Amino acid sequence: MTGGARPATPLRAAGIAALLALLGAGLAGCKAPSAAQAKRIEPAAAGASYDKLLAGYNSAIGLAEASTKGELTSEQTALDLVSLYVERARLTDDYADYGRAEDLLARLEPRFKATPGYCLARAKLHFTLHRLAKAKQTLDGCARTLAGNPADLGLRADIAFYTGRYKDAGLIYRAMVDQLGGTQAYIQLAVYSARTGAPAEATAFMEAAEKRYLGRDALQESWFALQRGLIELDRGRYDQARALFAIAEERLPGYWLNEEHFAEATRLNGDTAAARKIYEDVVRKTGAPEYLDALATMDADAGDAAAATPLLTRAQAIYDQRARRFPEAIAGHALEHYLKAAPQPAKALALAEANYANRPYGEAAIALAKAQLLNHRPHDAAQLLERELAKGWDTPEAWWVLSLAAKASGDAGRAKTASLEALRRNPGSATQYAFRF
Repeated sequence: MTGGARPATPLRAAGIAALLALLGAGLAGCKAPSAAQAKRIEPAAAGASYDKLLAGYNSAIGLAEASTKGELTSEQTALDLVSLYVERARLTDDYADYGRAEDLLARLEPRFKATPGYCLARAKLHFTLHRLAKAKQTLDGCARTLAGNPADLGLRADIAFYTGRYKDAGLIYRAMVDQLGGTQAYIQLAVYSARTGAPAEATAFMEAAEKRYLGRDALQESWFALQRGLIELDRGRYDQARALFAIAEERLPGYWLNEEHFAEATRLNGDTAAARKIYEDVVRKTGAPEYLDALATMDADAGDAAAATPLLTRAQAIYDQRARRFPEAIAGHALEHYLKAAPQPAKALALAEANYANRPYGEAAIALAKAQLLNHRPHDAAQLLERELAKGWDTPEAWWVLSLAAKASGDAGRAKTASLEALRRNPGSATQYAFRF
């Protein structure tokens, strides 16, 4: 790799400067929390659990649905229901709620499509479903309505990040932290830092976000610990990751997402049997295809193809069903199935190319590079990752897959350098990012 992040073109630089100017104007009247307000809140209310939280969402959604039958006269009630659907989808991994949210927005459009609330809700849902071009198109269509709105600017920064414009995104994230300093701004900067070579900064920013969080929501409290655990996981610090995932579980007992990541760290720590028991419980709770694949992979690694096959068949059926309505959202998840759990070179390559065209950023580039390796194109894989690293993406997995591609291309020197860079960032890279092709 040569050079660092590419400088912005004059046109792009002007666009970013304009966004930053809007940011200054839009946030001039906003104040950071006072010292008293920023004081660390107590942990989420005692007795919180995943089951209770889900029951609360179900009750709230039932009431909101009753209020939105027939003609929609209240935009806010409908938008609240859209948010509830999206949050419940994240909580349960049930994609049907994304469909309900989308259908409700379609009902709102004729009457409320020019309002800030509708514009942001529509753009955010497109973004959540990985439809970045549509999210940007929605924001651009509401540019006057949303001018100077921090949520608009933050979402535009996220779109820049997930389209590979890391420097542009970083400028806006840092400006939002400097001028607003709220929880969301620090979260965005933490995610950015974790993927651009600064995991220690990412941890500090995530801790800063948590300190500025003034609510008492168990899910949000749990999420902060989960995110810090993921940062440690990517550094190969599996004991620290497990400890943070355990804290996340304490804050919201029974949440399958915390349990799944605890299982992942447990497996990487060498205890496959314990990890398998957790994955089995997660599958019983969610039926999610990613965890069916995880169980199947462990069976296959143990030489039990007969046990792995039906799990893989179930997983593929779910991926196919979800892809019919939400192809962009499911692509990244399904790719792991076709790349590793049940390798299908041609299908993996087609899916990876479409995924990268839709979201041309680091993780999509890594998946495409793996698909290229699976299709005997190591030189293309190496070039793709070199370009991504040159733009500023910097994770141990990117370096490790680059080492595999360079070695397969016959460039032993670059392979050695890249592997050392990966191991410097994560000593467990060889195991954590192992890929057979």
